[in-house]
Amino acid sequence: MTITKKPSKVARTAAEFIAGAPDSENVRRGVLKGKKRQITLTIMPELLEKVDALARKLGQSRAAVINMAVYRIVEHGLSIEGLDRRPTAD
Repeated sequence: MTITKKPSKVARTAAEFIAGAPDSENVRRGVLKGKKRQITLTIMPELLEKVDALARKLGQSRAAVINMAVYRIVEHGLSIEGLDRRPTAD
């Protein structure tokens, strides 16, 4: 019986190496939590208090309220001071 080495990992191609770089556009940021990705959000304290109050009123978590707001903007558009921005089909 001969002693064999474990097969070495396949060397990545240059394109894969570059795509995996921290500053690459292909790298997704945030921690994967199930089917969702955890991100960091910086928000003004006054606005956060309003989000928390709305969450309590709706019986939802802070994260759920923020998710609902982002979903609504992405799916239905955003109106700011009369400017109507609707999502475009990609």
